[in-house]
Amino acid sequence: MNQLREKLFAAAERLRRASIEITDVPGMKNQAQAMLDRADRLTANRFTVALFGAFSAGKSSFANALMGDLVLPVSPNPTTAAINKIMPPTEEQPHGTVRVVLKSRDAIEQDVLRSLAVFGLSAPDLEGALDELNKIDVAQIPPTAKPHYTFLKAVTKGLGEMADHLGGELLVDMKAFKGFVAKEEKACFAEYIELFYSCPLTDQGIVLVDTPGADSINARHTGVAFEYMKNADAVLFVTYYNHAFSQADREFLLQMGRVKDTFEMDKMFFIVNAADLAASEEELQGVITHVEKNLLTCGIRLPRIYPVSSQTALLARMLEAGKLAGSAEKVYRQRTQTAEGEPLMPAEEGFALSGMAHFEQDFLRFTIDELTQIAVNAAIAEIRRAHETLSEFMRMATSGESERLARRDAANEAQAAALAAVDALSVTSMERDLDKEREELLFYVKQRLFFRFNELFGFAFNPAVLKEDGRNMKQALQGCLTDLLRSISYDLAQELRATTLRLEKYMNRQGVTLIQQWQRDVQAHATSLSLSPYQPRQVETLTFAEDLPVTSQAFQPALSLFKNTKDFFEQDGRVKMREDLEKRLQEPVSAYVSGGSEQLRDQFSTLFSTIVETERALVKEQVASYFTGLIAALEMKVDLNELEGKLKRVAAELE
Repeated sequence: MNQLREKLFAAAERLRRASIEITDVPGMKNQAQAMLDRADRLTANRFTVALFGAFSAGKSSFANALMGDLVLPVSPNPTTAAINKIMPPTEEQPHGTVRVVLKSRDAIEQDVLRSLAVFGLSAPDLEGALDELNKIDVAQIPPTAKPHYTFLKAVTKGLGEMADHLGGELLVDMKAFKGFVAKEEKACFAEYIELFYSCPLTDQGIVLVDTPGADSINARHTGVAFEYMKNADAVLFVTYYNHAFSQADREFLLQMGRVKDTFEMDKMFFIVNAADLAASEEELQGVITHVEKNLLTCGIRLPRIYPVSSQTALLARMLEAGKLAGSAEKVYRQRTQTAEGEPLMPAEEGFALSGMAHFEQDFLRFTIDELTQIAVNAAIAEIRRAHETLSEFMRMATSGESERLARRDAANEAQAAALAAVDALSVTSMERDLDKEREELLFYVKQRLFFRFNELFGFAFNPAVLKEDGRNMKQALQGCLTDLLRSISYDLAQELRATTLRLEKYMNRQGVTLIQQWQRDVQAHATSLSLSPYQPRQVETLTFAEDLPVTSQAFQPALSLFKNTKDFFEQDGRVKMREDLEKRLQEPVSAYVSGGSEQLRDQFSTLFSTIVETERALVKEQVASYFTGLIAALEMKVDLNELEGKLKRVAAELE
């Protein structure tokens, strides 16, 4: 068993042993059960590592290097790729088992209709939408719309075979798995794929999630990506050595920058893949500096950057496992600059040369010294709380008879006073503060959007799309407008998702404050009662509108300002249209933000009320349990020798 799992299992066993000691002590049964529940979570714990990066960044190659074998084939393109989860095998799902969860027919239909709308077309249903494909002039498709056309063609090609399986799931073997990943006509129907595979990574209890890429056109992937960014224990972003960050990369990284400060620790790792392409160490450092500057513009400061060669790392791992075939051996010789006929570079040296050894060393330190230690510390704190309660009961039971009688007579009054104090705490000011925090967070969303407006406008209305080469310019302009409106609504939805996470963090801080206040109020009547710590809540991320509350017709006067490409790009045509569009967008952007604000207000108001009532009930339960045990000790309804033994054995679990 590896070091990570050993620490978790050891902490779980300490909890279980301590739980056995206190379970029959009056007033401590609930605490004993809480310790068992925590122990079960520790032994079942799986760390999730989410792998992000644009299409062609080498994510699959990097994932294979982590796993030590050619497990993931290269995905066809980001429009069709599904989410791949590499899971630790179980008794029910042994090594090599693959579970493919397919989209529902309705989900496929919505995806198709959404992509069809990019071409200004609509249809009543899935089959009707696919029939509309013949109306699309391939020669007129702008670059930003090509992925949508590829997706529609893939659905058309694969629907006949996959129609009967939609909404269900398939259990397949590794060969079929590679087909679902590598064939567009199959991949486009998969919601996600779970591969149960034993390798050094999964043997540590780690789940590796390979996401479709920052440039996926699947609207749901944006929300899914955010959930993994938010909830994953570690986030790995892969970029390719000599590729500039794409617009999709930037949008994803901007979102990472927005939410980075809400995490309790820095869980982000940035991988520069194919670092062996560098002609010199100086060139490599130049690329790393470039990546660092790009990350800084996205609000990501002091990033952990690792230059690696995934291919060299994978080949070294395969050599170590005795799986290096003839052609692969030839590549390994090239990568390690080993001449034909000379002994191969040892696997350990090749792995170090790839840069992966340095990454894995830091990553392992992060998972063991930071992530695992947090879980272990929480377990120790639970045992310490039990030890403090037992110590108090022991002290009461061994006090003089007159003191015990006096304390027993006062205990009932103290319990009533403590419970009254719990009920009396008002949270009105906290509710106002939460509402004020929401308003302040959303106040600057619109300003930030228009601060970026020139960039978004330039990305949509660009020379690659607006060319006088015989294409329909009116149609091209309409396409540019559609792209701009989509970018704006995407940016606003991302801002609202980030706001959700900030509000979640703020609300959880309020939860901690709430328990602290009750702790002070209760200890005025029960000096030694230590309440269990507040458990942070994870808030469901709402689905925000995909489109601005406006029709494209409202912007036709702005488009009519276009005269020709020369006037637009070389004179002031571009500026005039941008300024006009910016004015016309003020009201719909405000309406979008206002609608999102109302959604968040309703969600967090309801959630905070639920938290208050739940925590209030838990505190009252702990107060009642404490006094039950206290009174039992004062009335000598405990075996002193047995209690002393329990106290010593629980204390031993803290050593």
